[in-house]
Amino acid sequence: MIDPSRSRPPWQHDPCPAWCVVEHDEADLLADRVHDSAGRYTPAVLGGPLEGEQATTELLILMSRRSGDAGEWVFVGQPERDGHHLSLSREGAVRVAHEILRLASGSG
Repeated sequence: MIDPSRSRPPWQHDPCPAWCVVEHDEADLLADRVHDSAGRYTPAVLGGPLEGEQATTELLILMSRRSGDAGEWVFVGQPERDGHHLSLSREGAVRVAHEILRLASGSG
């Protein structure tokens, strides 16, 4: 968590969310003005029953919010592989997680 006593750059009108770990700077480019949580990596096997190949990887999961926006997003994916990710609203992530747990437990 960022030290709340630290001054904000002029472009940052609202305080960081409690989960933000980004050190914001006055020189941040517009595209970099994002609040991110600490990332968590979790091992996963990608592929599927209809695909011939499966790959072991680590998926990054983090909370993100563009500065000045109200919407918070959960990112799940491989940041080094462009386009191989999901960005879900906080509410959507909870619903998807619930359904994944239901299916994975055999209650499907």
